[in-house]
Amino acid sequence: MDKRQLQALLKVDLRLLNPQITARLRKKGSVGDNLTKKLELQFLINGAIFLFILGVPMLSLNLSKFPGTFSLYVSLSILLAFLRSISGIYNIFFASKDLISYLPLPFREQEIFFSKIMIIVLDLIPFTLPMLLAFFLTAWYAGMIIPIAILLSVGVFILIIAIILMICSLVIFGLTKTKFFQKNPNAFMNSLIAASLIIAMSVFFFINSSSNPATQGFNFVLTPIFLPLFKMFLNPISIGSTLTGLILIGTLFVLGIAVKLLVLPGLNDQLTKANSAFSKKSIKRKSIHRRDLNKILDFYNRQLLKEPNVLLQVFSSSILPPLIFIFTFAMIKGPTDLPVKWLGVFFVGGLLMGILTTNETSLVGNLISSDRMNFKFVKSLPISMNRYLYRKFLLGFVVQLLINLIIMGIVAVVMQIGLIMSISLVLGVTLGTYFMSQYYFTRDYRLRLANWTNISELFNRGAGNIGLILSMMAIIFLGVVVIASYSMAVIFIPQIWLLNLGVFVLIGIAAIIIIHHYQLKFWHQFE
Repeated sequence: MDKRQLQALLKVDLRLLNPQITARLRKKGSVGDNLTKKLELQFLINGAIFLFILGVPMLSLNLSKFPGTFSLYVSLSILLAFLRSISGIYNIFFASKDLISYLPLPFREQEIFFSKIMIIVLDLIPFTLPMLLAFFLTAWYAGMIIPIAILLSVGVFILIIAIILMICSLVIFGLTKTKFFQKNPNAFMNSLIAASLIIAMSVFFFINSSSNPATQGFNFVLTPIFLPLFKMFLNPISIGSTLTGLILIGTLFVLGIAVKLLVLPGLNDQLTKANSAFSKKSIKRKSIHRRDLNKILDFYNRQLLKEPNVLLQVFSSSILPPLIFIFTFAMIKGPTDLPVKWLGVFFVGGLLMGILTTNETSLVGNLISSDRMNFKFVKSLPISMNRYLYRKFLLGFVVQLLINLIIMGIVAVVMQIGLIMSISLVLGVTLGTYFMSQYYFTRDYRLRLANWTNISELFNRGAGNIGLILSMMAIIFLGVVVIASYSMAVIFIPQIWLLNLGVFVLIGIAAIIIIHHYQLKFWHQFE
């Protein structure tokens, strides 16, 4: 492998990872190696911020005494790593529009493969940092000196991430060689996505289903599969820990050999055939005869939902993290006979959940950019842009609302919430989803991209992953404070109906102001 060629590929991929930051730095005069160094510095700063955000809340957890909580963090990170690895490999190697340009160039197959894998790793790191922090905190609280704890944690973290990437590479590249993929690439990816999501979520909830935070102080039951890993950080020089380390290294070695023998040979030919399969599939179009413009627009917008990488990315980035967070703490059973005075608390809770689960990676926040170059073409047609964008917004909002209602429905069943409180929760979720759908839809228009090569570029607009994590943490923190304060008021204030009335009036006024704002600042410009 030529290191200079690999470095050249990595520099190109680093620029493509976040096109907006790249463009912003270029406007300031950064080019060449200077641009590369600033992009690398930006990544390091983001990583440090992620570590601070996730590390501070976890510092108080003595994970060496809470093995179940250790297994929760590790299983969550591995779940996200598997899902994002599958979507990343599919996006970078098969759905990306730029990879085919590399094939005629004098780059070796292994150089192209590893340069793209490194970009997937950069995307994985923010979502798997809880596992790295769990490793370090377990070792540190167990009495290990900090330098050794850091080296051991980083080493095991790299081994696990590498094993996950190798497994996903073998699965994706192996299955894409089948005749079924060649004939039906989109159907294949949709089936793979469905299977991976069902398996991953089932494994996660099976791992944590036997725990009850209400009775165990949020110490979850340790999953046996993570016991050797947990003991490794308690006593790394024991025979069992040494054997665990050798098993990890041996597994990675075997998988690496498998990738070298089964994936790298013929990689260029496989990617060329896959690109041809997608091209042939995209040429086939059904002849649709409709006279109603709304039906035509709805049909066109629904075609955007058939992209499998869009569905997986939306689920893994927008839905899965808050869903797992909710389920982790929804194991606490709530009383089913709460009086009517609690309606306001559940309504505000639903409002906050709608805000939490609708973000920049949601479908409604990426529908305009999903048009790519078609958006300019549509603007040139003699149709109302207000009508066109409204139908697109309506689709995105309805899809996001259905997703959020399903999540809340499951939470209501798990927490055994009564019917009246569930209805209040649903109403709050609906309003919160509408507010955030308006915001992220207009944001998509403001930051729209027409020449993106993979959907990760859309998710990295603005503040990117760091903005997503910061906003999610802020919403969770503020949500806990608001719900706790509101609950205390319900318990101790006799005339609580006055407070509930005041809250509903304030929310109603805020809704009117928000709706008027978007009508005036966004929708009015297309009339």
